[in-house]
Amino acid sequence: MSQLVYLVTGANKGIGYEATRILAKRLGRDAVILLGTRSIENGKAAIEKMRQSDPSVDFANVHPIELDVTKASSLEAAVEHVKTTYGSLHVLINNAGMFGGPSPAREMCFNVNVFGVYNTLAAFHPIMVPNSSVNIVVASEYGAWNCSQMAPELQALFDKFEQLDQTKLQTLAQDWLAAAQGSTSGYKWPDVASPIGPYGTSKTMVIAVTRKWAADHPEIKTMMVCPGWCATDLNNYNGPRQATQGGESVVFPIFNPDLTSTGGFYRDGLVHSFNTPRPAPQDYK
Repeated sequence: MSQLVYLVTGANKGIGYEATRILAKRLGRDAVILLGTRSIENGKAAIEKMRQSDPSVDFANVHPIELDVTKASSLEAAVEHVKTTYGSLHVLINNAGMFGGPSPAREMCFNVNVFGVYNTLAAFHPIMVPNSSVNIVVASEYGAWNCSQMAPELQALFDKFEQLDQTKLQTLAQDWLAAAQGSTSGYKWPDVASPIGPYGTSKTMVIAVTRKWAADHPEIKTMMVCPGWCATDLNNYNGPRQATQGGESVVFPIFNPDLTSTGGFYRDGLVHSFNTPRPAPQDYK
């Protein structure tokens, strides 16, 4: 049997790194794991870190691939490389993301977390195998919490995801940015003054756009996963969970296909709501 090809975006550190490491160890020579990174040198360093952390594994099945999800030319080059070298892509894990912060990071947060995910799904779709390949999008329960804080008309927009397209999402992102800058906006958005504001709304958006993608492309199993609040570079290592736990949550659908379904949202293998209040700090795990 030929090797299956896996691609993890944003994989040179954090949860993407852990997901890549877990896949490489468990799948061995039966798979090729492509470590997506904006810098090949950073990718090589990440693979060397894996080898040093576990000398019993050579991680020869992991290969860096240069990929910036915000650049069309980078996506095109990565797709061509995978197509030419391997023929098809069997599993795509959309992990690349950013936390947000003050302007201009606010706009980049949407470009990476929402449109970067959509563009990556669209770019690799032609080389995925119908009724076999899998898309996994790393979303966040923060998107569900954020949705629950929205005004009813905004909640309805995201709950009825079938109506959302790229033009509508761009308009909504610009409306959020206008609100954050104190300008006139069409909607009242939650957390516009908070550094985490763009992250939360971007994750609400990516949940909706992934649900729409899953509905529009039933031939490719597509689902969302939440790694949980993990201590990583993304949040200055502020979180109650380890990145390894997040990595396990991300790869759960790969090793438990019968326990997940297309269009679903999962955390640690359990179904997660798309719209739910944030738990009290003492109840969070």
